[in-house]
Amino acid sequence: MHKVCLFTDTLGDLNGVSRFIQDMGELAAEDPDLDLRLITSTAKPLPDAPWITNLPWRARVPMPFYQEMDLVWPSRQHLKGVLQEMKPDSVHISTPGPFGWLAKQEAEKMALPLIGTYHTDFPAYLLDLTRSHWVKGRTDKVMARFYQPFSQVFSRSKAYESIMQTDIALPADRITTLPPGTRLDRFHPCHRDGSVWREFGLDPERKKLLYVGRINIEKGIPFLLDVWQTLQSLHGDLGADLILVGEGRYRKKAASLAKHHVYFTGPIRGEALSIVYASADLFVFPSVTDTLGQVVMEAQASGLGCLVSDRGGPQTLVTDDQTGRILPALNKAGWMQALLEAIQSPHQCLDWGLSARKPMLDYDIKKSFAAFKQKHLNRP
Repeated sequence: MHKVCLFTDTLGDLNGVSRFIQDMGELAAEDPDLDLRLITSTAKPLPDAPWITNLPWRARVPMPFYQEMDLVWPSRQHLKGVLQEMKPDSVHISTPGPFGWLAKQEAEKMALPLIGTYHTDFPAYLLDLTRSHWVKGRTDKVMARFYQPFSQVFSRSKAYESIMQTDIALPADRITTLPPGTRLDRFHPCHRDGSVWREFGLDPERKKLLYVGRINIEKGIPFLLDVWQTLQSLHGDLGADLILVGEGRYRKKAASLAKHHVYFTGPIRGEALSIVYASADLFVFPSVTDTLGQVVMEAQASGLGCLVSDRGGPQTLVTDDQTGRILPALNKAGWMQALLEAIQSPHQCLDWGLSARKPMLDYDIKKSFAAFKQKHLNRP
């Protein structure tokens, strides 16, 4: 059996990266060929699973610009001890935070093969947040230095292969795109229950436009709120509510600015999240920095049409005019028109929703795991 130690800075967080890594761990636990150990260092709650190891940490601080995630400095001695005890055949570094850097250094000292994943486009995030191309350029160089010794680096979508080649100088032959995948059993239209909105004090008869993710600037939340509130100001009450699920450092400011039927629910997990997805009418995701867009797959698997931007990974998941719309990034007029048409058409959201799940049947998380396993076992 091939043993892999996967090191990640994020595992207990509510984000697509954590969900993907946990899915890989759960599927590997049932696989006879791959022994996958997930290793992190966090104060956040983690699933109680034998394949998860939580190492002691020496220091932790909220990550600048992304305070829901901690930067954690673990005990080097404990990290080294795990590698010596587990004796992995290869090491997978899933995130380039302090934990990932330290794990990479110790793996290199032991001459262990390195594989990684480019889950998050941190240079693009920082450009979006700081508007500084100098900051992005410096971050590109850091990312290039981090990933340089890896034999393979996984991309979460085809859209990012060229970005990884140009921005962080990775050769094409060292980039592998994992087939996108989600848990089709967990996200399904059968979970629809309109009465769930009463739990949030909302009228089930009004249309529900849903966003799930971090409530932060880099996710396009200021843009989304501006589009929504301008639309409401021009056309009055459209009989629809904008629901934002998640947490983030921008939430407090966003909530103070939000008007016209905008509601923040905070984080929602597990079965409750499945019900919320399936009970909405349309999913909106304006982010231009996502390498894939796990939530877009979850939404479509739940029977929701999606509005996404034409920059980043989410556009690769939506069939334009069939399962939603791919809209010009940060184009206010285009997004307003698309939202207005979707809300006012009696059949638009329904038609997209009815078409959305079928393409997702090709996005079973088991296909992602098969490719993940194949590369770790060095099989052609």
